[in-house]
Amino acid sequence: MGLEFGHNLGLRRALRGLPLSPLVPGYGRLVARQRALGLRHIGDALVERGRVLGVLDGVFEEGGARRRQHIGADRLRQLGAARGGAYGPLLAQLEAVQLQDPASLRRILLYQLVELLQAHPQGADPATAVALGVCPQEAGPLVRVAAAHLRLDGEQRRAVEELADAWADGKVRRAAGLAALLPAGGGGDALLRRRLAEIAERVKEADDALDAAREAEKAGDARAAEDCMLRAARLASDCPRALLGLVRLHRAGGGAGVGAGPAAGGEKPGPAAVYDEGARPREVLTVLPAPEAVTVALSPAPPAADAANGRRVVRLTRVPGGPTGITEITDLSPAGGWVDPSPPFGQEVRYAALPLRDGRIDGPPVVSDVLLVAPDVSGLRSTTGRGRIEATWTEPSGALGVRAQLVGSAGPVGGAEGRTGALTATGLGVGAYVLRVRCRYRSPDGAVIESAGAEHPVSVDPWPTPVDRLDATAVHGAVRFSWSGGDDADVRLVAWPAGPPEPGAELTDDPARPWPAPLPWAAGAGGGLVPPPGSVTRVSALAVLGPRAVAGPGLVVECPPAVAGARVERVGGGRARVTFDWPAEAGEVAATVEQDGASTVHRVVARSTYVREGLYVDVAPSAFSVTLSAAPRTPDAVVVPPPGGAVRVPADIAVSYRIVPGARRALRRGPSLLRVTLSCPGEVPADLPEFVLVARSGNGRDPVRPRTPTDGTTLLRVGGSTLTPGSPVELPVPSGLRPPYALRGFLLGEGAADVRLDEPSPTTLVVR
Repeated sequence: MGLEFGHNLGLRRALRGLPLSPLVPGYGRLVARQRALGLRHIGDALVERGRVLGVLDGVFEEGGARRRQHIGADRLRQLGAARGGAYGPLLAQLEAVQLQDPASLRRILLYQLVELLQAHPQGADPATAVALGVCPQEAGPLVRVAAAHLRLDGEQRRAVEELADAWADGKVRRAAGLAALLPAGGGGDALLRRRLAEIAERVKEADDALDAAREAEKAGDARAAEDCMLRAARLASDCPRALLGLVRLHRAGGGAGVGAGPAAGGEKPGPAAVYDEGARPREVLTVLPAPEAVTVALSPAPPAADAANGRRVVRLTRVPGGPTGITEITDLSPAGGWVDPSPPFGQEVRYAALPLRDGRIDGPPVVSDVLLVAPDVSGLRSTTGRGRIEATWTEPSGALGVRAQLVGSAGPVGGAEGRTGALTATGLGVGAYVLRVRCRYRSPDGAVIESAGAEHPVSVDPWPTPVDRLDATAVHGAVRFSWSGGDDADVRLVAWPAGPPEPGAELTDDPARPWPAPLPWAAGAGGGLVPPPGSVTRVSALAVLGPRAVAGPGLVVECPPAVAGARVERVGGGRARVTFDWPAEAGEVAATVEQDGASTVHRVVARSTYVREGLYVDVAPSAFSVTLSAAPRTPDAVVVPPPGGAVRVPADIAVSYRIVPGARRALRRGPSLLRVTLSCPGEVPADLPEFVLVARSGNGRDPVRPRTPTDGTTLLRVGGSTLTPGSPVELPVPSGLRPPYALRGFLLGEGAADVRLDEPSPTTLVVR
C-alpha cells in the first residue's frame, strides 16, 4: 500500500491529489449543521470515541477489534440510527451525498482537514493531524501534501464552496463570476478543472444564443428571437439579458416559445422543442398591492400537472437611466400565488411568471401590467365624540408622510391637528364627514408622488352635557346627593366595578361592556339613600343621552361596618369595661358614651391596643349608653354611620348587706341583725329584686358558703319594695341553726341582673 497521495488506490473516482473545492450542492447547509454540533470537521461524526480516521485511499475507521472498517452509505445509516437526535440531519445529508457520488464524502473530509491544517500554526507537524483524528500512519503524508497545496483567501474559499450550488441551480452567470475568482487550471483539482470548463462552455453557448436572438430581432423574426432568448434563459437561468429579452419580446406580441426535455441540475439542457402557446388557455398575471407587500396571482390557476413543475416569478424594476432590476419572488401566498414582501416604493414595476420544467424555463413568460408602488395607508379607522373626530391609520414603511383632509357638507374643514399616523379634529358640528388620506413617496428621479388615496366616511352624533359637580351630605343614616350640569341628559349615580373612567370620558353603549346600573340603595330619610353597612363606594355621576354617555365627577361614600357582640359592664371606680367582636378590616373603633343628656367620645382604640389593654370608659353612677362604630378608612369620604350598635347600661343600683353582731349581755351576746341598704342614683325603679339570706351548715370546722339561693336554708327575705335609699332595713337573724354555718345573700327576680349586690367579707358571714 502506498503511503503518499498520487497513488492509484481506492475507489474508481478516488482523488489522486487534494481537492480545492468540495463541489457538493448544499455544502453551506452541511457546514451549518456540523458547526451547530460543535464538530471541527465531518470526520468527528464518523468514528466512535478512541478510533481514528484513515483518509489516504478512502474514508476508514481504524482501531478497536475490527482494525479497519470502510465508511460508506451503510455505515452512515448505522451511525444515524445509533446516534440519532441532533446528529440525525447531518448524517442523513452525508448519506445522501455518498449515495450520489461515493467519492464526495472523502472529498469533503479532505477539504476540511486541509483547511484546518493550513490555518493551524503547527499545521506542518504530523501531531496536528493526529490531534484532528487522523490515523498516525497517514498523518505525515497528509501534512506534507497540505503544506504544498494551494492556499485560498476568504473570497476564493467562499467561491469554491458556493460554486456547486450555483451550477446545480442553473445560475451560470453567477457560477462564472465565482469561477473568475479561482485559478484557471483548478489548482490541481481535476474535477474542479472539468467543472470550470463546463461553466465556460455553457457561458459561451448562452452568449451565442443571445447574439442569435439579437440578429433575429433585427431581422424582424420575433418567433426566432424568442426561441433564441428562451434557449439562452434555459442555459443560464440567471442571465438578465435573456430574461428581459423574453419579457420584451412577449409583450411585443411574440407568441412562440421553446420548451425542453428534462435536464439534471447543472447538466446541459436537451434539444429545443416548439412551445405551442395556443394549447393552454390565455393566462393573466394580476397584482394586488398592499401597504407593505404585493400579491401576485396567476389566473386561471395552473392545472395540477403544471403546478408540479411550478413557476418562476420575478419582479422587474424600472430605473430611469439605469439597468432594469431583477428580483426573484419566492414567498408563497397562503391563498395561492406569490408575495413580494419588499417592493420598491415610489417606483414602477412589472412581474413576470415563467413556466418551469425540471427547474428550467419552459416557455414565454406571463407579464403583468405596470404597477406604480405607491400603496395607501392601512387600518384607517375613526372614533367620534362631542364635536370631535379622531382618526388613526398605519403608514407604509416606505412613505415620506401623508396628506390628510377632512371634508364636511360645506367643504374642507380647517383646524384639524395631524400627527404621525393620526388626526384629531375638534369643534365640529353634528353631521357627516369624509376623511381622505394620501401617502407621499420619493420617485427615483427625486420627484414626490402621491398614492390614489383612501377615503373613510364618519359621522358626528349628538352627545349629552356632562355633570361638572357632585356633592353629598350624610343625613339621619342616609346620604343625600346633589349635582350641577347634565341639563339635557339622564343623570345616573353609579358605582363602576373596575374603577370609574376619568371625568369627561365619552362612552358608547357596548353590550360587551355595559354601563353599571344606578345605585341599588334603599331610600332613606329626607330623600337620601342608605348605603350598606361596611361598604366603601366610589359614587360617580353619569350623563346619558341615548346610546352615548359622558362620565362625570365622583366621591367616596363610606358606611363603616357595624360592631357586633358589644357588652358593657361597670367595674367600679367610676369605670365601665367595653367588649365587642372586632369588625373585619377595621383599623380603629370609636366608643361614644351618652349619659345625663350629654354625648362625649371617650376613646378611639386601635386593634393592637384593644387586644393588649381592652377598652374602658369613665362613667357616672347614672344610666348611660355606649355606641360603637368602626372608624372611617377612607380620607375625605362622606361617612354615614351604620344603624344600631348602641348598648344601654342602667344606673348603678347596689344592694349591700351586713351581719351586725348582737350586743353583749352579761356573758352572752344578743341575736345578730341583718342590715340591708339600697344605693340608687336618681329615681328608684319599680321592679327592684327580692333579697334572700341563705344559711348552710357544715360537717367540719369550716362550713361551705352557699353557691345558689337553693343551696341551703332560707333564713330571711326582704322585698324590693321595702328598700329605699338612705333607710336601711334591719332584721334579726334567726338563731335556730346549730353552729357552725355560713350565711350568704342573693338577689332574686327579673331586675336582679340590673342591680349590683355588694357583699361583705366572707369571714363575717360565718357563725361558730
